[in-house]
Amino acid sequence: MKKLSIILLGVLFCSGTSRAEQSFEAWKQQFALKAAQENISAEVIENNVPKMTYLPQVVELDRKQPEFSLSFSNYAKRMVTPERVKKGREWIKKEKTLLNEIYQAYGIPPAYLLAFWGLETNYGKTKGTTNILDALATLSYDERRSAFFTEQLITFLKILQKDKIEVPQGSWAGAFGHFQFMPTTFFQYAVDVDKDGRRDIVNSFPDALGSAAHYLSRMGWDKNLTWGREVELPPDFWNTSFDKTASYPLSFWTEEGLLRMDGRAYRPEELDISAHLVLPEGANGPAFLVYKNFDVIKRWNRSDFYALAIGLLADQIAGKESSDVRSFKEQKNLHKSDVIQVQEKLKKLGYYQGVIDGRLGSGTKKAVAAYQKQHGLPEDGFLSKEVLEKILK
Repeated sequence: MKKLSIILLGVLFCSGTSRAEQSFEAWKQQFALKAAQENISAEVIENNVPKMTYLPQVVELDRKQPEFSLSFSNYAKRMVTPERVKKGREWIKKEKTLLNEIYQAYGIPPAYLLAFWGLETNYGKTKGTTNILDALATLSYDERRSAFFTEQLITFLKILQKDKIEVPQGSWAGAFGHFQFMPTTFFQYAVDVDKDGRRDIVNSFPDALGSAAHYLSRMGWDKNLTWGREVELPPDFWNTSFDKTASYPLSFWTEEGLLRMDGRAYRPEELDISAHLVLPEGANGPAFLVYKNFDVIKRWNRSDFYALAIGLLADQIAGKESSDVRSFKEQKNLHKSDVIQVQEKLKKLGYYQGVIDGRLGSGTKKAVAAYQKQHGLPEDGFLSKEVLEKILK
């Protein structure tokens, strides 16, 4: 192997030295050795590792938590906009041939690809302004998630080695391209649709679309299903005893009185489809029965809000009858301090065992649901203004 002369000048630090005592430049020397052990060529290492620059603003962004958690109604109105729908429809017409070819190859309907593209980068307008090499190096050097980002950085060097692309700009967290792939996702799922010998999700629109479709296909997308639809809950829904969080066939849900908002009946062949209920704003907000493809969307982004927005935007781009997000009742955004107070109170009452972090995660929602059950409230796990006030009184 060619000697890494540019990288390995100077004294390497002792194995017992802590990360806090290491300078970024010294860390780069150790990283160069690791990269060589991962079969990264000397040329790629020497052309890239010395250029890595520490970006303190990236660490600040990684540490920063938003002071408010957007309500679903506010999130949906921000993401599923008339302008985004209009633009998506224009792209479907403009790229009809390419989108159809990708559909034939991977089974992903064009409207869904356009919905992902619209939400991720606003149809390519906001792909990010941070040097990906610098972002990944900074987060690899930082202790909080070093192992994860070191894997991403090593993989990114492998991409530079294999695909011969220029170092792109992207998000501060290391995602890049039209669909904001992390390096490991790119490495495993990116495809060369335009047949130029490179997988380029930054500058090649065909490669970007095809790579997104390939990923969704490999995650288990069922081209015979939609994602789900909005339903209306019956008045006595919360008085029934079955598990509201479980999946059941559509025949079960219809027997329980959950009706499609458009008033139509399910076709006989649909009644065996497994569905589960999503209540993004609790018992008093919109309700959705979602199918397997909803879970595939969540393999891309684990947020229910995101998956619902993708489904709703895709429906509107495709011209299907869809929920009007502007009709969703306005809900108050939750302040981080509110969630902290609730976590502290629920921990004191024995419902919550997690970290007091101000994040409304699954553990906090389960604790809220347990409190609701104990106090005769609908067990939706939703921290509404009324539930918050009741817990904190």
